Amino acid sequence: MDGFQRFIVGLQRKLYTFLQIVLNWQFVRWFVDLYSKLTTDRRSIGADTDDDGADADATTNAATKASATASNNNRKRIKWSCGVTDGEKEQEGAEVDEQSLCSVSATKEAQGIDECNTKEREAAHTKHQRTTTSDIACEPEQQSPSKPVTETVTDVGLAGVLNASPNASTKMGNNHSSNKNKQNSNKNNAGGEGSKSPKSPTSPTSPKKCNSKDKNIKPPKYTDDAAPEKPNPDIVISSYVLDKSGHQIPESSVPELNSKQSSLTPINSTEVETRSEVEGLNSNLTQVSSNSKEQFDLELNNKEDEEGTVREETISKVKHSASTTVEAKVPKSSSVQLESYEEPRPLDMTVSGDIHSVPIAEGTNAENVLYRIKRGSTVRVHGDASLLGREIILYTNYPAEGKKFVRTEYRILDWHLRNGKPFTTNLNKYAHIVDTDIFSQVKMNLSGTFRFWFQYKNSQSSEPDGALYIQVEPTLHVGPPGAQKIIPLNSVRCQTVITKLLGPINTWESKLRVAKESGYNVIHFTPIQELGGSRSAYSLRDQLKVNPNFAAKKGGSVSFEDVDKVIKKCRQEWGIASICDIVLNHTANESDWVREHPDVTYSCATSPYLRPAFLLDAVLAKCGEDVAAGLLEHVGVPAVIEHEDHLQALKYQLHSVYLPKVNIYELFQCNISKYMEEFKGLVRTRSPPKNVADVSRFNEIQLIKDPQYHRLGAKIDLNLALEIFNGFHGDCFDEESRFRKCAETLRHRLETLNEEVRAEVQGYLGYAIENCLAGARYERVQHDGPKVREISEKHPLFMQYFTQVKAIGKSLQEIEEGMYGDMGKFFQAHNGWVMGYSDPLCDFAEEQPGRENVYLKRELIAWGDSVKLRYGKKPEDSPYLWKHMTEYVVTTARIFDGVRLDNCHSTPLHVAEYLLDAARAINQDLYVVAELFTNSDATDNAFVNRLGITSLIREALSAWDSHEEGRLVYRYGGEPVGAFYVNPKRDLAPAVAHALFMDQTHDNPSPVEKRSVYDLLPSAALVSMACCATGSNRGYDELVPHHIHVVDEERQYQEWGKGVDSNSGIIAAKRALNLLHGQLAEEGFNQVYVDQMDPNIVAVTRHSPTTHESVILVAHSAFGYPHPNTGPTGVRSLRFEGTLNEIILEADISMKSDKPYDRPGPFKKDPNYINGFSQFQLSLREHIPLNKSKIFHATPHVDGSVTQLDFENLYPGSVVAVRVSLHNPTKPHAEYLQRLVNSLQSESGAVYDELREIISKLDLVDLNRSLFTCDEEERDHGYGGAAYDIPNYGRIVYCGLQGFISILTEISPRNDLGHPLCNNLRDGNWMLDYAADRLNHREGTQVLSKWLKTTFDSLKNIPRYLIPCYFDAILSGVYEALVAHTYQLMPEFIRDGHNFPQTLALATLQFLSACKSANLPPLSPAVKPQPPEICVTLSAGLPHFSTGYMRCWGRDTFIAIRGVMYLTGRFQEARYIILGFGQCLRHGLIPNLLDNGTKPRFNCRDAIWWWLNSIKQYVQEAPQGKDILKDMVSRIFPYDDSEPHGRGKFDQKLIDVMQEALQVHFQGLQYRERNAGYEIDAHMTDQGFNNNIGVHPETGFVFGGNIANCGTWMDKMGSSEKAGNRGRPATPRDGSAVELVGLQMSVLRFLQSLSEQGIIEYKSVERKGPNGETTTWTYKQWADRIQNSFEKYFFVNESETGMQANKKSIYKDSYGASQGWTDFQLRCNFPIAMVVAPELFNPQNAWAALEQARKHLLGPLGMKTLDPDDWNYRANYDNSNDADDCTVAHGFNYHQGPEWVWPIGFYLRARLIFAKKCGYLDATIAETWSILRAHLKELNTSHWRGLPELTNDNGSYCHGSCRTQAWSVATVLEVLHDLHAIGGDV
Repeated sequence: MDGFQRFIVGLQRKLYTFLQIVLNWQFVRWFVDLYSKLTTDRRSIGADTDDDGADADATTNAATKASATASNNNRKRIKWSCGVTDGEKEQEGAEVDEQSLCSVSATKEAQGIDECNTKEREAAHTKHQRTTTSDIACEPEQQSPSKPVTETVTDVGLAGVLNASPNASTKMGNNHSSNKNKQNSNKNNAGGEGSKSPKSPTSPTSPKKCNSKDKNIKPPKYTDDAAPEKPNPDIVISSYVLDKSGHQIPESSVPELNSKQSSLTPINSTEVETRSEVEGLNSNLTQVSSNSKEQFDLELNNKEDEEGTVREETISKVKHSASTTVEAKVPKSSSVQLESYEEPRPLDMTVSGDIHSVPIAEGTNAENVLYRIKRGSTVRVHGDASLLGREIILYTNYPAEGKKFVRTEYRILDWHLRNGKPFTTNLNKYAHIVDTDIFSQVKMNLSGTFRFWFQYKNSQSSEPDGALYIQVEPTLHVGPPGAQKIIPLNSVRCQTVITKLLGPINTWESKLRVAKESGYNVIHFTPIQELGGSRSAYSLRDQLKVNPNFAAKKGGSVSFEDVDKVIKKCRQEWGIASICDIVLNHTANESDWVREHPDVTYSCATSPYLRPAFLLDAVLAKCGEDVAAGLLEHVGVPAVIEHEDHLQALKYQLHSVYLPKVNIYELFQCNISKYMEEFKGLVRTRSPPKNVADVSRFNEIQLIKDPQYHRLGAKIDLNLALEIFNGFHGDCFDEESRFRKCAETLRHRLETLNEEVRAEVQGYLGYAIENCLAGARYERVQHDGPKVREISEKHPLFMQYFTQVKAIGKSLQEIEEGMYGDMGKFFQAHNGWVMGYSDPLCDFAEEQPGRENVYLKRELIAWGDSVKLRYGKKPEDSPYLWKHMTEYVVTTARIFDGVRLDNCHSTPLHVAEYLLDAARAINQDLYVVAELFTNSDATDNAFVNRLGITSLIREALSAWDSHEEGRLVYRYGGEPVGAFYVNPKRDLAPAVAHALFMDQTHDNPSPVEKRSVYDLLPSAALVSMACCATGSNRGYDELVPHHIHVVDEERQYQEWGKGVDSNSGIIAAKRALNLLHGQLAEEGFNQVYVDQMDPNIVAVTRHSPTTHESVILVAHSAFGYPHPNTGPTGVRSLRFEGTLNEIILEADISMKSDKPYDRPGPFKKDPNYINGFSQFQLSLREHIPLNKSKIFHATPHVDGSVTQLDFENLYPGSVVAVRVSLHNPTKPHAEYLQRLVNSLQSESGAVYDELREIISKLDLVDLNRSLFTCDEEERDHGYGGAAYDIPNYGRIVYCGLQGFISILTEISPRNDLGHPLCNNLRDGNWMLDYAADRLNHREGTQVLSKWLKTTFDSLKNIPRYLIPCYFDAILSGVYEALVAHTYQLMPEFIRDGHNFPQTLALATLQFLSACKSANLPPLSPAVKPQPPEICVTLSAGLPHFSTGYMRCWGRDTFIAIRGVMYLTGRFQEARYIILGFGQCLRHGLIPNLLDNGTKPRFNCRDAIWWWLNSIKQYVQEAPQGKDILKDMVSRIFPYDDSEPHGRGKFDQKLIDVMQEALQVHFQGLQYRERNAGYEIDAHMTDQGFNNNIGVHPETGFVFGGNIANCGTWMDKMGSSEKAGNRGRPATPRDGSAVELVGLQMSVLRFLQSLSEQGIIEYKSVERKGPNGETTTWTYKQWADRIQNSFEKYFFVNESETGMQANKKSIYKDSYGASQGWTDFQLRCNFPIAMVVAPELFNPQNAWAALEQARKHLLGPLGMKTLDPDDWNYRANYDNSNDADDCTVAHGFNYHQGPEWVWPIGFYLRARLIFAKKCGYLDATIAETWSILRAHLKELNTSHWRGLPELTNDNGSYCHGSCRTQAWSVATVLEVLHDLHAIGGDV
């Protein structure tokens, strides 16, 4: 039967594959009929193999319902259904290929479909477009709404157990809606010809890209019956594709549907139609975005319009069309495009450094994590462990090849397996994430930031369930056309110029030439547009007009084309790129277009919530006018405020005189008198109420803000007031008094509310006054302020927050009246800077949730020359503004290579996104720069990701000393020297935003003002050594000692050769530094090391990881002025590994006087041009040998590989840079190591091939030695070894490579070179020798040891700082090769499986090693082949159970043996272990502790049943497995009281030993452990050594144990004298333990089968009674007795009335325990019986019990060992607890609550078994995966790379647990194997 089943499954797979190819309908129908017949037959076969206990109804149901089974590992789960006409009869099982013309419908059953008629299809499309979203492609035939619906699904059962047909239909659906919704859909809208379905709706915002026939489509008119139950805001994608013959073909990129998507499409849905062209043309794609952006596009690209015309013409050639509708969940303002129907292709899986793996996780805060890659790189997005078991569809807005980027258009991505094979198809784009090695790949050839997001299948949310951003760096191209070169981002040297200071455009070239001659390759221009009245460089009057001051002649004209010519020359002839500021937040007060469109600003008219703040601003302005006029001198406030007393007097006047004039709080209060009159009037007209006034409800009355903010305009809910306050009062005895009481209570409530508002607002006003006074104090009083004396329009007393031109000359009353009228349009809010604003992602000018805002609290540092622009949420909110600013930004992007976002932190993100997208449509490689002040990397990343910012401006001037400046160089300057190599197999590490690191920005004072003139050169030198973009401000290099102000400065820059040249300032040195910076970037010197040699001296090293050359620059900073005649600073010598090549440069700056470091005298400004100091001189020497140096001593000191240079003349303000390289003897070693790393990472080349050849000779025991071996095992080998002890860290967990790799995988992604492991590598060769030498002790690993030694010899001959990175790269490469070989030695399930089972399989190696102190007893000489002298044994767990008598536990071994050994193909070694334990059989038991077979302990009664069950599994799964039954077993104890026998002295066949075990149990036995007492157990009482086992004569259940011992796995024996639990077992579990009954049943049915097949001679067992009578039970009789008794005695049903039954619908933990109440405890043992003997259980009862376990026992990683409601429950295990609480002392609660991991495997397997029987398999598979997420995470993060023994409460860490346990790994691997068997991992 099994062979026939495999044949049928194989045929099904082949048919499925073939049907994907066949597109012609006639062939499809023929094959579908055949497929349907085969599937029906297969279901019948499945029914025949059902369990004996399954009823006939279930069998019949299984033959006709949804689920069938198959057994091929790689099968694809598919669904078939099709529409049915009214006249057709039902026939279950009819199925139609999803690639046929018929729809993959939700859940329909039908048989016949007429052949398709092309004309009918065309008519159906033109007359009745389908909108039934549950269909993907439907035949235009009437669907019967009355027919019931079913679904047919192919599935594969669990091995053995799950082959039985289910008792109910299994919902395996992926892309179908539920029956209920589908029936509703059929009733409301039966699609197809003749149906009355409405036409496909078209969104009003859809772009005009449809062909002309679509223009007549009208929105549907829904009837009450046909209307959707609720509007669905999600985008609907309607698509139809025809082949060349006009036949409908399978739609590509069709997302699957959920049940709620089967309703009719709402009117506001957007339709996207995909057409296939005839005459050999590829399928065209029309993309639609629901974002209103497209309505405001400025037609900036005529070419796109021309292409659209061509597309329309091409589309018109299509002769036939049919349509379908599919919903896809997408974010708002987004659309999804569907790709062509070509199936995904396999990928080339070559390892490459240009391929980056990036995880995507559930709920990821994608905006705050930054991933940066180079253009041309490939990204592989994979789900992380949090997505395990989920079905997701992945989208990206990275466009398909040949398409343009549109932010809101997303396409569906295909998924691939780890071998590159496609994982998703065009029929199903959802990926079932069953591991982290499934990925989606995108080649990123466009620059910008792109979003990837996913949604779960059947997600009810329109928001993504997880997302991430990928930033692709742009490339800057310069040079003439055809000979362009690229400026690497880290090579950027940018100089800022304030454009208004360049003067007439015909002088720009000579002024910009200063940048060229100074070595800059990028120029940053402030805005080039016309400026406002303030002349601020950032206050633009007209964004669409060039500053007229640039005209060559006064009164002349200048255009953007004129500017473009200059910029082109810079780019093409000088090789200089350019960026220009764009100002999006504000515009000048004088902007004419603002007066014409005042709605573009935040004003009292457009933003009434600002009226209170405006009123405050007005009263402050009035106060300022009065002070200026001297009207307050008599109260202590003179016209010139210069003392603190003046401010305090002013404060009093503001609070006592000016604020009371306006009573701003009244704008938030209500009119009490008005509401009281209304209330009284309503109360009098109503009948007396019946309710009593409830004081507790009075607070429900709250003020409702007046949206217009009129005085006393706040409202209340008067109806609610009547309901609450119009009631009876106990102290009122007539209606009039009641009336007055009601009015009084309401008045009191309103007065309270008004007072609360007054106090709140007055608090804000008090805070605002303090802020105002603080500003005045700084400007007018403080000694470090500007000491302003006048009060004028330019210098108001209080900064103005609003434009008040219209308020001039008006009283406060008139101003207030005006703000409610037309005048309010011109009371416009200024923009500004909010210091410490809590959320820079929010627009501070928008209405806030409460009554406060930054304008009312005066927190804004306002820019009084500009008004803030109000964009709204979308272009429709302010059409003119969006159009105007888009044209402005696009114009800038057309001229310049990049833009700088001014005031970026205050720019609404959606606005900047929109405008930058428009800019990138013109210039895809747009270089975007911004300056942020968020003080948060996460917030910075949000801006970078959303806006695609390339570089964030950082400033060295923010450093307060040289140490901080050095830290900034390191932070923004690339990787550390000796950084770990990026492992292409590890995930890409998140990055920090790329920096444009500037020595000075243009909006800050000169460093001369903050530091000293002598620091300009060293600070510039330090900045130039940063591995990022660098920059400066024009004037810095010319030693301009003051701030060149963007507002006040009007003088022009000097021209090259006329006032500035190479001898000016530090220009010559800056040129040398700039060129050095560029050279370092272009030559790959991307590693940085910063050394603080002295409080004022910093050394920066730039290192090349390929050539290992270094450039070291030493800078002597001078933050303060040194002594005028200071001498050289004494500092330690410069030491480095290598040899000096040259001194690149030496430079210093000094004054031209006899006091070289004197302070400069008063500076005289040139009246016309910006000038700098001229009294300083620069000394520069370039490319000189050491003997020409003025800073170093002429002779170096060489100590081995270390070179030392001594400083002689290192003065403040001097810098020196040297180039060093490796010594000649070192270079060959470095070159070899570099080749080796490249070979290992690419997995190619001769070196790698040699390594693979060596590794291919290793067996699994060698691999255990190479990869694992814990400390105790290493010591046990006897070579004197132990786990490597890292100083200041501790011992590694494994002696093999895994011990190092576990640490390296943590520290290498974050380049933690300060880790103790790295320190140890740098300090000496101990770790290198250890890793290689320990492998030399085993013959199998000696060649690998030699290879490592040879490799490490080269490692020992390179500079020590490089050793960690090479050690990681080499060890990781060897490790990955070893792991790959491990998988190759294992079965197909592992070898070709996913990463999860492979990782578990790798973990099994940890437990299987040859351990001298824990060997098997010598096996019989008859065993062939003979085992090795020291056999492989299975450790129960590490590190506690690794060696000696504690290593080999009987029960642990045979619980774990299937997962650890059978599933990994280690049958021979498992055979020896089975035989070895069998040799020790005594008392019908195998040992609990083997102890080499010399001192076995027989104190467990469950190990024998696990042993017998493992033999059953071996026979069933091993090749020629049944042969083991004939293997000879050398019995050590052939009789219970015999002395040990030697090898071969008493041999029996294994089956005889098995029969003896059964016979002893059936007969019954009482025995006392040999050597009972302290020698074998220091804690057990005397009674505990007495044991009995037997079989209950009525039930057949095996029983045993007593109250004083614990013979099952829950074996904790109390040991605390103090607490009084010594000698008391925590969990005796005597009687019949539930799992033992299950194992007993499993073994009996197995032996029954062997007997019936004639494989064994035994058929029964017998026992003799006390009187000599004989009782014989056959295996079948015994098993039947158990089966007939089990439910009766173990299941606790809902009708159970016993006091001990605390939980119902559970299975007892035992039956017949001495303490009867323990039988009823809910524990995690019954699922074990469910897995090994599912036939014992009623499926419904089983499922109910499993649900109870899920509810009460399931933990994150394991199962609670006791019901939390049990009084004995104690969740946290601590074996060291020495308290007097007997329930926990000495870990007494080991099995009384802590969450053990291994039972979860049986729990999950049991749920899969009974989910299939009960019809819940699909949901249970998903649930299983979700539970396994924690295990995958633990596997990948634990240093032990395994699963722990147990955890404490809710998965918390348990210190006393083994960190990796064999049965934990084994049972979870068995779960994955079961999932694989049923197709749950595809």
